[in-house]
Amino acid sequence: MILRDIPVAVTPEEVLATRRRGRANPALLRQAEEAIALGHELWEPVAVYDWFDVIGVEGETVRLAGRNGSDDTALHVGPKADMLAGAGRALVAVGTIGPALEQRVGALQREGELVLSYLLDSAGVIALGAAGEALRCLAEEVAVEAGWGVGAALAPGSLVGWPLEGQREVCGLLPLHEAGVHLNAYNVLEPHKSFSVVIGIGPGYQGKHVGSVCKFCALQDTCWRRREDPE
Repeated sequence: MILRDIPVAVTPEEVLATRRRGRANPALLRQAEEAIALGHELWEPVAVYDWFDVIGVEGETVRLAGRNGSDDTALHVGPKADMLAGAGRALVAVGTIGPALEQRVGALQREGELVLSYLLDSAGVIALGAAGEALRCLAEEVAVEAGWGVGAALAPGSLVGWPLEGQREVCGLLPLHEAGVHLNAYNVLEPHKSFSVVIGIGPGYQGKHVGSVCKFCALQDTCWRRREDPE
């Protein structure tokens, strides 16, 4: 399944928040506005996703039921696999904003427009977050319809103990080409402004909003993108 027409709202203040360098002057605010306007011409947020029944958690492994006669799938999530123990189903997804913004950032760097390239790149990160938010909302809506709760957004390379190599297992469940994404030899998604995510929903969760794993990250005290769990 494909999720398109994802709305993206970015403010100059959000873009400049990535700098963590005091108050912005009017000239910098204008450049942030320019970066956002340029970004709207370049990013194309899209996500490919599917739902899988969760058979259960065995140690550090999460087992998902196969689809259309295929074999069951094992996700080697690691020591935090129990975060999916309450799930009856899992939303597995890959999102991206496409390659055009990255290409323009590179071109601006080569032209010596370093500030604009940085601000455009920052705006792209926020736009990518909008694709992630759309998927979180989807998981929450389906959970409500089922009368279930929802767990945290989990991803290889972000969740402690789930290495980036786990991308192979996650991406193997989806037709990445439909979103214009591929996984390279280093287990990195391309275009680089792309992400993978697994979100569990089920009777074993109490929360109604997708949680964060930021508290398990080594950069939790300095990351400007840190998300707190909803109350």
